[in-house]
Amino acid sequence: MKLQFLLLATILTAGSYAQKKDTIFLRRHFIRTPETEYFAIYIDTGQHIKKQLTKFTFSEFDSATYFEELAELQPLQKQNIPSGFPKKWIALYRLKGKYYLYSPSDYGYHYRFEITDSTTIDYGMEGPLPSRLEKIYAASSNRLSIQRENKWLPKQVEIELIDTTRGIAVFTYGFPNANKKPERLLLVDANKVHFFPTVVNHGTSKTFEYDFDKINFEALLKKKKQAQVSKPRR
Repeated sequence: MKLQFLLLATILTAGSYAQKKDTIFLRRHFIRTPETEYFAIYIDTGQHIKKQLTKFTFSEFDSATYFEELAELQPLQKQNIPSGFPKKWIALYRLKGKYYLYSPSDYGYHYRFEITDSTTIDYGMEGPLPSRLEKIYAASSNRLSIQRENKWLPKQVEIELIDTTRGIAVFTYGFPNANKKPERLLLVDANKVHFFPTVVNHGTSKTFEYDFDKINFEALLKKKKQAQVSKPRR
């Protein structure tokens, strides 16, 4: 019991300090009985949490799973990756017209995507899952098409940068020869996360994940195309 109240005092003190630093809380919840529970969802502008979000390292369990999956994809063949195109990406979200990174309550929900010289890696709830690169093609400096082989994941990935300054891209995941519509996600170049604040989901016990705004991907892509057409020719 003493440990619980010590933990609570630490959290509340940190919360009070955060408020002095103009932290914006999106949601907070505190229950004293039967067990002390506290969680807070707030906006963080610091760099420490961003370093955690942009880690692409494997745990011991991750390594075992990854290399077991990778063994079934042999032989691998190196592909020519366009120089300068981002290789590491993390999920980006939108809330009330602004973009945010997200540090979830359960880090299995923290989606990342990586391109190596012979594979792609999807980091998610099942850990890092590899795909063998079959073909990679740059339609332009801002658009990359990937064909890959794997057991569970979409076989095609289209990456279209819609904001080169901040590294924002629309990822379209295709399922050829299947009655499934393409899925889209918004991701950001892991080297450009400094442009965005982070929504942090933190508490003494596992909490729900935060619901962000639904993104209109068609409108984002259309806006990008219109901007390209309106650019004056030199």
